[in-house]
Amino acid sequence: MPSRTTYAIIPAGGIGKRMQSQNPKQFLTLFDEPILLHTVKALAKTNLISKFIIPTIDIVYTKKILNHIKDDLDIQICKAGKFRQESIYNALQEIIKANDLPEFILIHDAVRANVKKDIVINVINKAKEKGAAVAARPVTDTLKLSHLDESGDVLIKKNVSRDLLWQTQTPQVFATDILLEAYEQAKKDHFLGTDSAGLVERINKDVYLVESPQSNLKITTPEDLELMKHYLKLEKESN
Repeated sequence: MPSRTTYAIIPAGGIGKRMQSQNPKQFLTLFDEPILLHTVKALAKTNLISKFIIPTIDIVYTKKILNHIKDDLDIQICKAGKFRQESIYNALQEIIKANDLPEFILIHDAVRANVKKDIVINVINKAKEKGAAVAARPVTDTLKLSHLDESGDVLIKKNVSRDLLWQTQTPQVFATDILLEAYEQAKKDHFLGTDSAGLVERINKDVYLVESPQSNLKITTPEDLELMKHYLKLEKESN
């Protein structure tokens, strides 16, 4: 029988091309600490995660930056894959090898460092109720469908209704059996998706949306990094 626990997988295999840095974005510093360390600490503060599995592009450096908190947390570090999906699959294999499956698995971006306890609780609770849930933001911008003219320039074809559109974020939480089935099926089909929710949708499982705050930001550009500093500074000043 699986234990009634939640494990977290934090894929840290990206190289961060849009960050315009030679170093992977998860290892860039945010107030003198690597972004990945901020993220692990934020999740650890919730006291809802029994174990962390981190597939990483640099095992040695990841061990170094997490070394001083490893005694307090159950952290396992493994090799990342070429793609995010492969990294998460590698982490799932580590969980299977340990022969102690949790009830739920939470997937969270290594560079979404400002995740709060309430959103983690809400997504986990929805997953416990429904089997699969993700943090998300309703789309607020006006959306346009584009096409190319004869010279190759881009122009508007028509408006797209935003009423039912959401931007998915993390955390994404799934019953372990559902997530394992989704990843095994994707591997069997040689299918490469953009997130775990998409793989779960492929096996005809419902995935529920849980509204998340704007501050649950994913750092992908230099501008995002500055905005994250702003959010964390405001939080520090308010405490």
